[in-house]
Amino acid sequence: MDRRARYATVTAVTRAFALLCLAPSVALGQDYAAIINVILLATLWLGCVFADGLPRVAAMPALTVEASLTAFIAVLTLEQSPVLLPALVIPPFIGGIVRGVRGTLEVIGAELVITVAVVVASPTIPLTDTTGAQLFSALAAGVGLGSVAAFFHESRESRSDTSTSYRDARALLTQLRDLSGSLVGGLDPVRISHGILDTAREELPFTGAVVYVETAHGYTPLLEGDVTDSGADNTAVLDEVFRTNRPVIDGPWVAVPLVTDAGLVGALTGALLPHKLTQAQLHHTLDHLVRLLRREALQLDTALIFAGLRDEATAEERRRLARDLHDGVAQDLAGLGYLIDEITEVSTESEVVEQGRALRGELSRVVAELRRSVFLLRNEGEGKTLGQRLEALAAHIGSRSGISVEVEVVEGSKRLRPEVEAELLRIAQEGINNAARHADAHRITVDVVVTAPDAYVRVADDGRGLQTGRDDSHGVRIMKERARRIGARLQLHNREDGPGAELLVRLGDMTRLEGPVEREELAS
Repeated sequence: MDRRARYATVTAVTRAFALLCLAPSVALGQDYAAIINVILLATLWLGCVFADGLPRVAAMPALTVEASLTAFIAVLTLEQSPVLLPALVIPPFIGGIVRGVRGTLEVIGAELVITVAVVVASPTIPLTDTTGAQLFSALAAGVGLGSVAAFFHESRESRSDTSTSYRDARALLTQLRDLSGSLVGGLDPVRISHGILDTAREELPFTGAVVYVETAHGYTPLLEGDVTDSGADNTAVLDEVFRTNRPVIDGPWVAVPLVTDAGLVGALTGALLPHKLTQAQLHHTLDHLVRLLRREALQLDTALIFAGLRDEATAEERRRLARDLHDGVAQDLAGLGYLIDEITEVSTESEVVEQGRALRGELSRVVAELRRSVFLLRNEGEGKTLGQRLEALAAHIGSRSGISVEVEVVEGSKRLRPEVEAELLRIAQEGINNAARHADAHRITVDVVVTAPDAYVRVADDGRGLQTGRDDSHGVRIMKERARRIGARLQLHNREDGPGAELLVRLGDMTRLEGPVEREELAS
C-alpha cells in the first residue's frame, strides 16, 4: 500500500485544519489579494488530497510540487502581509508522516529554494529584518513539526514490521509449496544421502560410508553405508574436513566435503577397499568427486533447511499441545480428584470410601502419566543429545515418584541419527516408567554410551524383578518393535548381581560394553 494512501486521512485533516486557522485571519484583514491566495492554496491542497488516492502518482515528486507551490503562494502574499507564512509548516509535516526524516528534509529543501528564488526575483517583496525573521520562524517551525511527524512515522513503521515479516513468510512458504512438487530429488535428507553414497561408490570403492552434518552437539549421521568399521574412530578426519573444506585422507579413512556456493553442507566419510590408484590419482579422484557432488550437496542443503523449518513447526506444535494438556485436561482431572476426596470424606459407607480411595489412586496414576507426557512434549525437539534428554527425564520422574534415578552418560562428538535417538529415548523412557510404577524399587540406574553409529542403553532397578505380565500389557512388545525398527537388540531379564530387573539395548557392535571399566576405556 502507498504510504500516502495509508496516511490519507491524517494529511487531509491536517490541510483542512490549516485552512480553517488561516481563513479567519485573512477574512478579517479584508485583503483581497490575500483572500485570492488563500483560495489558490485551498485549491492546491484539494488537488493534493485527490492525488493521494492515485497510486500512479509518485509520492515524493507530488510532495515536492506541493511544497514548492505552497511556498510560492505564501511568499507572494508577503507583499501585503505575512498571514499565509504558517502554511509553510504543513508540507514538512506531511512529508514526515509519509516518508519520515527523508521526506521532511526533501520538502524543507524545496520550500527553501522556492522562498529564496521568489524573494530574490520579486522587487516588490520587502526584504527587512522583520520579514527575514518571519520567514526563518515559519521554516524552523516546519522543521520541528516535520521532525515530530518523522518520529511518528518511524514508530508506526517499526510496529508494522511483524505484519511485513508474516507477508514475506507467507509468500515464501507458498512458493516453496508450489516448487516442492517439481523437485526431482524431493526434500528428504536420507533419500538424498542415498544418492550421494551411490555417486561416490561409482568413483571410489567405499565401505562403511557415512554422510555427516555438523550440529551444535557434534557430527550427526544422516545415512550409514553398508559396513561399519566397529571400534574405529573417524572424528579426526571429520574435524579436518569441516575445518578445511577439502578432501582428507587419514590412514584407512577418506573424507569428502559436500560443498555448495553457500559453503560446506556436510561430509562423506568412509574407508576404501583395496585399489590400484596412486596417491596422486586418489587426490585427483577426490577433487573430481567434490565437484561431481555439488548438485547433490545443493539438494541436501535445501532439504536440511526445509527439515529445520519443519522441526521448528513441530516443536511449536508440541509446546502448544503441552500447554493445552496442562491448562485443560490436567486441571480438570485435578478438580475431579478434589471432588473424589470430598465424597470420600463425607461418606459414611465403608464400601463407598474404599471405592473412592481406589478411584483416587487410579486418577493419581493417570495424572502422573499425563504430566510425563506434558514433560516429554515440552522437551522433545530442542536439540538435546540422547544423554541430556534421559538426564532430564530421570530428574523429572525422580522428583515425581520419590525414587532415586541415577544416569551415567558417555557420549562422543558424533551423534546418532535423529530417528534412532528418538526410538532409544522411548525405549529407555518405557523402562524407567515400568520400574517406577511396578517394580517397587528404591533406586533406578540408567547407563548410556553413544559412539555413533553404535549405542548402548541399560536401565536397571533394585525392585522385585519381572512379574507375570497382564494380557492387555503391550509395553514390552512395543519396546521390541522400536528396537527392531532401528536394528538394535533388546533384552529384558532379572538381574544376576542382585534384586530387580535389567533392560539392555545394544545398537551396532556394543556387546563388549558390559560394565563401567569397558565404558571408561571407550570414552578415553
